[in-house]
Amino acid sequence: MRITSATETERKKHPYHRPAFIKKAVGVKPTRVAASYDSRKEFRLDPAGYFIIKVFYAKKLIGARFCTNDHVPRYDITGKAAEEIAQTIARMHLVTAPGHFAYLGHELHKAEVALKLHLNFVQDSPLDYAKKTKKKESDNLPE
Repeated sequence: MRITSATETERKKHPYHRPAFIKKAVGVKPTRVAASYDSRKEFRLDPAGYFIIKVFYAKKLIGARFCTNDHVPRYDITGKAAEEIAQTIARMHLVTAPGHFAYLGHELHKAEVALKLHLNFVQDSPLDYAKKTKKKESDNLPE
């Protein structure tokens, strides 16, 4: 397949040479939606299970332990970045609820920031940027 550039006539008509699907969307206004979330009303436990997220400062790793809802640990997933852990979780199909994936992305990103800035990380709590962690080698990886 050969890709050619726009002709002179096409350039005059469409100076930025937008693809057809973008040209058709010009002039269409998107619907604005105000974001909201009430955990007391909307929270649902994922039927697949839950994750315990931890930061291993000495090893420079983030850990996500997957447990079934009857509290049986199944997988320990470790990585250096939130995205690689999230993609591994997606590839393994460990999350069945979209809201759970949104929550995990938020918590994994928070863990990555805590690791990089050496901040104290507590799952489900905001990061305290004034509080550096004192954890050293005691944060052993799970066996």
